[in-house]
Amino acid sequence: MYISNINSSSIKLHAINKEEMTTKKPITIYSEDQVTLLYIIKGGGNYETKLSNGQFKKENFIILNPGMKLTIQSLRKVEWIKFTLSGILFISSIDIDSTKQLYITHDDSRQMKAYLDLALVEDANKFEGTALITKKLIECVVAHILRSKDLTIKDDNVQVENDEIQLVQRFIRENYSKRLTLDQLASHICMKKYYFIRVFKQRTGLSPIDYLIQVRLAEAEKLLAESNYTVSKIADYVGFHSPSYFSKSFKEVNDCTPSEYRKKNTKEMNKRIS
Repeated sequence: MYISNINSSSIKLHAINKEEMTTKKPITIYSEDQVTLLYIIKGGGNYETKLSNGQFKKENFIILNPGMKLTIQSLRKVEWIKFTLSGILFISSIDIDSTKQLYITHDDSRQMKAYLDLALVEDANKFEGTALITKKLIECVVAHILRSKDLTIKDDNVQVENDEIQLVQRFIRENYSKRLTLDQLASHICMKKYYFIRVFKQRTGLSPIDYLIQVRLAEAEKLLAESNYTVSKIADYVGFHSPSYFSKSFKEVNDCTPSEYRKKNTKEMNKRIS
């Protein structure tokens, strides 16, 4: 979601190839010391890691952070574009402390393949300026991935003390409904404000205020789907003391107003019940 993070990142493309899986026997992919991404062009199947399993389908992105082992079994012929990156790690934008290393997103825009096809042509022919063009194309792909409200990125070589930042994250999750300021958050761990902002973003990929907004919006989504409280009451409860700012922030993340979100999720819940 926080696409501005890309501007300061040092994304480097190491390899990009189009591959196909013609056997029904399971195959194993290792991400080793780089981020590995698979864009599914065709087909579908099952995947399994040490901690999770599930299914994938056409136009899915399978994202593996470094050090992952992924086993894939096709249900029908599978084709994908595989590329490896360094300079960034993908992390959950809400559960920053999560140890999850595999993410699956869907290409709702249906534009990713066009970017990747251009990157494949550039990489195969090594035209003048290829390195710059492929970098920009891959940055476009990452930007589309980050439009998912569930993911963000961070610099893969950042080393900071985690305990203090985790204290602030816990403090935010426990006090998100209150009026919280940067000065208050920084003083919670006795850190100077501007240094705190920099360290927090290095650790989480988000600014402290962006993280606070994400926590508030996640709680608002639950209340919209599961309660009968008015939108203005929910806004106030989760810490948005301006209903208009709440609606604006909510729409930026969810591409719909709070009322539209409630209507959509109420319908889906009724379908599951019936």
